[in-house]
Amino acid sequence: MPKVLLIGWDAADWKIINPLLDKGLMPNLAKMVSQGVMGNLATLDPMFSPMLWTSIATGKRPYQHGILSFAEPEPSGLGVRPVLGASRKVKAIWNILTQEQRKTHVVGWWPTHPAEPINGICLSDFYRQHKGTDLANWDLPPDSVWPKDQEELFSRLRIHPDELTAAHILPFVPQLAKADQVHQKEIENLKNITAQAATTQAAFTRILRTEEWDFAAVYFIALDHYCHGFMKYHPPRRPHVEQHKFDLFKNVVRGGYRYLDMMLGRLLELAGEDTVVMLVSDHGFQPDALRPKEIPHEPAGMAYEHSYYGVICAKGPGIKKDELIYGASLLDITPTLLTIMGLPVGQDMDGKVLSGIFEHTPTPEYIPSWEAVPGESGMPPADYSLSQSTNEEMVDQLADLGYVENQGPDAAKNNRDMAEFCRFNLARAYLDGNKLAEATQIYEELHRDHPEAPWYMFRLAACYQMAGRLRECRKLVDILKTKDFYDQAVLDVMEGSLLLGEGQYRAALKTLKTAEKHVDAAQSRIWLQIGQCYLMLGKSKEAENAIKKHLELDHDTAVAHQMLGTLYYNEKRYEDAADSLLTAVGLDYNLGTAHFYLGLALMDSGAYQESADAFEICLLVMPRNNLARTHLAYLYQKMLDNPQKAAQHRQDITQYSDGVITIVSGLPRSGTSMMMQMLNAANIPIFMDDERAADENNQKGYFEHKAVKALARDKSWLSLATNKAVKIVAPLLVHLPGNYHYKIIFMERDIHEILGSQQKMLVRLGKKTDQDALPLKLLSSYEKVLRDAKEWALRSPNVEILFVSYAEAVQNPFMAALRVNDFLGGGLAPEQMASVADAQLHREKK
Repeated sequence: MPKVLLIGWDAADWKIINPLLDKGLMPNLAKMVSQGVMGNLATLDPMFSPMLWTSIATGKRPYQHGILSFAEPEPSGLGVRPVLGASRKVKAIWNILTQEQRKTHVVGWWPTHPAEPINGICLSDFYRQHKGTDLANWDLPPDSVWPKDQEELFSRLRIHPDELTAAHILPFVPQLAKADQVHQKEIENLKNITAQAATTQAAFTRILRTEEWDFAAVYFIALDHYCHGFMKYHPPRRPHVEQHKFDLFKNVVRGGYRYLDMMLGRLLELAGEDTVVMLVSDHGFQPDALRPKEIPHEPAGMAYEHSYYGVICAKGPGIKKDELIYGASLLDITPTLLTIMGLPVGQDMDGKVLSGIFEHTPTPEYIPSWEAVPGESGMPPADYSLSQSTNEEMVDQLADLGYVENQGPDAAKNNRDMAEFCRFNLARAYLDGNKLAEATQIYEELHRDHPEAPWYMFRLAACYQMAGRLRECRKLVDILKTKDFYDQAVLDVMEGSLLLGEGQYRAALKTLKTAEKHVDAAQSRIWLQIGQCYLMLGKSKEAENAIKKHLELDHDTAVAHQMLGTLYYNEKRYEDAADSLLTAVGLDYNLGTAHFYLGLALMDSGAYQESADAFEICLLVMPRNNLARTHLAYLYQKMLDNPQKAAQHRQDITQYSDGVITIVSGLPRSGTSMMMQMLNAANIPIFMDDERAADENNQKGYFEHKAVKALARDKSWLSLATNKAVKIVAPLLVHLPGNYHYKIIFMERDIHEILGSQQKMLVRLGKKTDQDALPLKLLSSYEKVLRDAKEWALRSPNVEILFVSYAEAVQNPFMAALRVNDFLGGGLAPEQMASVADAQLHREKK
């Protein structure tokens, strides 16, 4: 097995790197790219580095690994402390390798304090920190080196900021001679960042040169700090940036990347050609018009400068050369590295193996969980605590960097506030992991404890909107509109999105178009909402233009490409749809909907095997998507000559069903209300409301629920209809999702009778006269609706359907009731069902 070198560059972004590569200014990274693979690396939310780097090292999301912020509450209940590796609940890759007796070294990974007792050398994230300015008494942070007998050696390898001279700063600030006292804070910041990077490099290169190793990992925080401190001065100059500061510091970010590239060259030299080298970043950093002008005043608000895609680049034995890879997530790093090193992947890991980077696709091995594997793993002690002086100093440094709020005098309050912030981040992590219920519960608790806090209210409103709980969302949004919410544009987008969910498309469009005038490029997602409004209004060209307007500003938004691909598919532009959807899944592999529509586009293009592949990937991401299984069953049975796979997918549809719903359907005036009355008489629970009372046209009631009318856009209510009967008119059946099993009683009636019955109903309502002609133009439309609905039902494995003649039901209701009783499994008392049928209701027969 090859050795593995993992290099972490916090905040590295291809948007900054690519122009430097084109100019030949990062030759060592260019070498990696040409000799290996490169691509985007999707991040997680929230984009807080300790959470992300722990996910990289474990393959697990924050709600599994337990790291939830830059700092954490002290277990004593008094004060806060910097986040510690001791708080990690699961094994990192270096702990797994320690169990497997692999020689492993880790330097600077965030967070790994105290230094972990692994099978090798570990220098914690505290190691690079400088303490005080007196070089003669520059203390090494306690417990930052393992083994402890290596402390003296690695203490000498550190570089203090005051050891840097003007010659070290000039590559970043060529006009350093023009700097004066006003610029001293920026210069000191630059020296601190550069010295920390040099310290990390010195220690790590010493290890690579002098120690045996199978795996080595190093983390550089420098790029993130260069960008947070100096991206505001990065070209082009924005109007709010002072010209003299722009001239002085405009080269810092570029200089930082070149500095890291020089270090990379030495690491590649020491690794040699027989090593797999992987370079990753946890997120990107907005370098262009998308960077925010101001940072929100909230804990870790600087993360608003981060962007969704980091970088991944890998080279070495068995790795493809000069190739692009797609769909990588930072959760995939540990599963992939374990596979490279010949070890099984934990089934409880949230990431996947990046099979596309290998010259020969591997077959990964799996075990249930590495957490269950016994043996010494070098995990740090969970009860570790810092000295008060170290704790205070480190927390102060975090506050200076903007990672945490400045701490007040009330230690208990500080502790509660930090615990609350960690819960807030946990909710965000749940939401990012598609665990909406868990996220909503936490936001509800936070809102209950702080009913006036607008940010909790906003997040809870967003959860309600995603869950289809629009009334609760509306209540919170209306309250927010009366408060001084810090970002009015964001609130306007929420209002527009809510109106969209409420079906008020024109009002939503008006709201969003008004808000559009006040947003900047960083809020370009408003055009996606505008595009959605146009789609719902049937204006596909305007929708396409709005989506493209967003993509002009941020081409890396996966959901925008998904929207465009879906639009193209609905317009039967299958090739364009496939191109857009491939781009979407290339940016974000976990977009299950994009994989699904890609499968549809490929199927309609005749690319049946490729279509099946897309649907299979969809199921990996969305295992409960029974519509994908339905299409797979059809493809394998009819097009790919694989009846065994077809049968398996049909069987899985039942396994992944969220419940059974009984549906009464048909055209309006086809006898659906009468059948609902029969089911009601059999004591079957009915999903209905009191919005539409019985009247002359339907004297025994309609048995309807108004939520059904919005089925095309809101399916959240279906969970309330499980194990009940619900009336859904035939045109809406095709909008039913695939995650339920449906038993449909479809009422059939002569279409001419239906038209006549509808005509008489309109006459009774005063909307027509007896002399008005029958609307025969509806005849072909109704026939198409019936044909489409029946075809949908017959090709859907999750649908059972019973056709009942309206004429039979009123003329021989007992026989109809017997058939329905058998269809629904028996035990329904057909006599009672038959008693409600009324032959007089057949009065509109012509």
